Amino acid sequence: MQAAAVPADAALATRLACLEAEVERLRGQVADVQERLPERRLSLCVVSGEFEKVTTALMLANMAAALDMKVTLFFAFWGVQAVTAGRRFRGKNTVERALTLMRRPDIEALSSHRFNFGGLGPAVFTRLMKHKGIATPAELLETARALGVELQACTTSMEVFGLRADELVPGVASCGAAQFLDVAGRSSVSLML
Repeated sequence: MQAAAVPADAALATRLACLEAEVERLRGQVADVQERLPERRLSLCVVSGEFEKVTTALMLANMAAALDMKVTLFFAFWGVQAVTAGRRFRGKNTVERALTLMRRPDIEALSSHRFNFGGLGPAVFTRLMKHKGIATPAELLETARALGVELQACTTSMEVFGLRADELVPGVASCGAAQFLDVAGRSSVSLML
């Protein structure tokens, strides 16, 4: 009777070893999948410097940050003007000076897409927002900074516009598109405005 039990125990041990190997293989697959899962993160590429789009981007960023999501805002081309602090002309060539003149000096001077009227539209929107207790773009930017939102200016856009790092709002870093795409590729939500 014991002689018959030994082969059964050996077969059971072999089967158990196969199952343990299969479990390890599956654990490895689960770990690989988990590494590729997106982070609970919002990545926004802001290519427009228009009042409405910048305001929307900042509102979404602040809401996501308040919900404990990591947030990265990447400001490219005309969107860069939302994170500039004034305009500087010294040390720039003629084209860079012209682009600096065309660019709004800061977030409070953004133009509106449909209701600009020489700057009157954004002033009306800002006044309405304040009257109704809604944060203005400048206030939203400050809130984003306070909430730890990563604010990044596109280095290529800075180069095109002749922007220097000292012309950016404090706390805004510069980075390239590849760096932003790396972050966006790991994000559960990626948008462009």
